[in-house]
Amino acid sequence: MEKSVEIVEAFFRDYEDEKYAAPPRMVTSIPEKDAVWLNMPAHSLHHSGFIVKLINEYRRNPVVHGLDTANGVVLFFDLETGAVKGLLDAVSLTALRTGGIGGVGAKYLAPKKVLTVGMIGSGRTAWTQLTALIAVRRIEKLRVYSPTKPNRQKFAEKAVKTLGLDAEAVDTPMEAVEKSDVVVTATNSSEPALSGRWLGPDVHVTSIGALPTRRELDVETFRRAELIVADLKKAVLKEAGDIMAAVEHGVIDASEVLELHEVVKKGVTRPSRQTVTLLKSVGFAALDLFFTAEVLKRAEKEGVGREVEL
Repeated sequence: MEKSVEIVEAFFRDYEDEKYAAPPRMVTSIPEKDAVWLNMPAHSLHHSGFIVKLINEYRRNPVVHGLDTANGVVLFFDLETGAVKGLLDAVSLTALRTGGIGGVGAKYLAPKKVLTVGMIGSGRTAWTQLTALIAVRRIEKLRVYSPTKPNRQKFAEKAVKTLGLDAEAVDTPMEAVEKSDVVVTATNSSEPALSGRWLGPDVHVTSIGALPTRRELDVETFRRAELIVADLKKAVLKEAGDIMAAVEHGVIDASEVLELHEVVKKGVTRPSRQTVTLLKSVGFAALDLFFTAEVLKRAEKEGVGREVEL
């Protein structure tokens, strides 16, 4: 995860919109299967690459089929010749780069002293958010909530065994959030999983919610936030249902939302006074391209992966 945070921070330091061409991602819902597919292409002359990330989410998989919720692939092409240069697992890559986004956001925006993390969600993305936080802050305690009790208990046990944290699975999201220095929501909830009323006076919130139909955060959370940062504003304002609702209700002014590359390049840091900061992330294909290119470059250098002929 330390390398993932490093790669993501390098991307935001390098990022300029004109370096990348990435049409809006195509979202295909299949309600009969409780499924959604995302198709995300991007290319860059600057990085001489073209990618297509195809990833899906089948919410019935764990219960009905005993499979992971998400599956997908990333294809990386040489922009000069059109030849396929790499094939990666999209789920692992997405979790790592999404964790990296949260880690970079926390590096600049979270309180300097972070003792307690409140986590809402217990899946793969929640885990990479936690490990990314540990890469940038010294954390002692974790409180985790998710609707399925065995899942949150396993998450807490894993945090104790592998990260050495004082970790506890709690029975309500409010218990996870209250008195936390950093709060992370990593869910697929269509209704707000976090209420701004639960937040303390000095806290950083990271929200990973990626569809217009989903609302991890309530409007009060946005009202409480003094500084709101998006990984990519045009994507967040179009694809994240919770911030779309906050703009629609006049709670926030979209023009005042910063982008993470501005924070990194300008060295924006958290105000010294007590305040609530918020990072809203949906991910975007330009970062997938940069991250994929870097992973493939490192894999080739270190002899990781397999070479195959198509």
